[in-house]
Amino acid sequence: MSDKIRVLVFPCGSENAAEIHQALRYSVHVELHGASSVDDHGRFRFARYAGDLPKISDPCFDEAFARLLAERRIDLVFATHDTVHEYLSARAAQMGMTLVNGDPESAAIARRKSSTYYLFANEPWVPRTYASAGDVHAWPVIVKPDLGQGGQGVTLAHDMLQLNHALAAVEAPLIVEYLPGEELTIDCFTDRKRRLLHAQPRSRERVKAGIAMRSHLIDSTPEIDAIAHSINNRMRLRGPWFFQLKADRDGRWKLLEVACRVGGTMVAQRARGVNLPLMAVQDFLGRDLVTLPNAQIRLIDRNIATRASFACEYDAVCIDLDDTLIIDGYAVPQTIAFLYQSIAAGKRIVLLTRHRFDVAKTLEAARIDARLFDDIVVLGAHESKADHVPPRSIFIDNHFPERLDVARKCNVPVLDVDTVEFFLR
Repeated sequence: MSDKIRVLVFPCGSENAAEIHQALRYSVHVELHGASSVDDHGRFRFARYAGDLPKISDPCFDEAFARLLAERRIDLVFATHDTVHEYLSARAAQMGMTLVNGDPESAAIARRKSSTYYLFANEPWVPRTYASAGDVHAWPVIVKPDLGQGGQGVTLAHDMLQLNHALAAVEAPLIVEYLPGEELTIDCFTDRKRRLLHAQPRSRERVKAGIAMRSHLIDSTPEIDAIAHSINNRMRLRGPWFFQLKADRDGRWKLLEVACRVGGTMVAQRARGVNLPLMAVQDFLGRDLVTLPNAQIRLIDRNIATRASFACEYDAVCIDLDDTLIIDGYAVPQTIAFLYQSIAAGKRIVLLTRHRFDVAKTLEAARIDARLFDDIVVLGAHESKADHVPPRSIFIDNHFPERLDVARKCNVPVLDVDTVEFFLR
């Protein structure tokens, strides 16, 4: 197939949407699109972005979503929220789209913990559940929403009073045995032939809003592998999916949930060399796959990335050399990345410098090609850089007096070198 696969990520502003974006953005097989019902962080990430879709609860959603699929000729859709995934899975055939892991029955089972536990009720790794508060005979217990995810809305109840409060506060609550032990996520991939190609456990450490910010990749065990294969055999899965386990009082693994989507911290697998979203694209193309993990990579740690946007259009990037583009003789990676990103967006790049030495030799020593710049302007000691900044520009310089002068005289956005990272896609 010569044309690229047009992939839509919806909604596209979440952490797992960010992982799909990073996993696919450089693939020669993919043209990546993002869409959301609420204008969100996806606008800063996806070059092809639609932020005005109705919510799935809106009667107009189906028509609007189908129109977007047709206009952009989308081949493959990743749904990044469990409720959205279940909703789209029931309509994928009608809309003529391929949804990753889009079997409607499996999506419905995974969305409700009660359905998941019912399907695997005879397995020893399913936690004990209680039909009502009166059935509880071992304390404490956990109350969790049937349609929750990532540990959100979970309450620990030590007695009947706490239990009744929790039941009143949680929508569609489940009462489940308390599991005090370690918690794991097992990232999996099933191909079009229903073969389980990957099942890699990772720890959940420093969890924020249900997302593991730190994970150790750990060796699987026969017990964990057996659970993975049992889930894969009983549910119709195709693509990336994951399940979560927690140890009971005796150290035995019990199931928390199954999800038919990419998880945000699946980035741990990609860091190890196993790109699960890209494998979904390759599987869509009908290719047989193998994984090649780097066993030496055992730990990943995440933080929050911040992005900003300009409220104005600009045509040129004017940038200083010393301590902005080059620091201590070396190119500043994020500044170089921003310049290449700007070139791809059709911006002119102008180097404005008072460098005392041969600029060409300094650039060469830092391994920066002078052809990166449309113009190189070397100023005298008392010349104002503002005199060389054209309208509809932005100006980047580490030196505050230079930025102040340009801001006052040219009325254009001025940035310090540390600010550049906010504008990287």
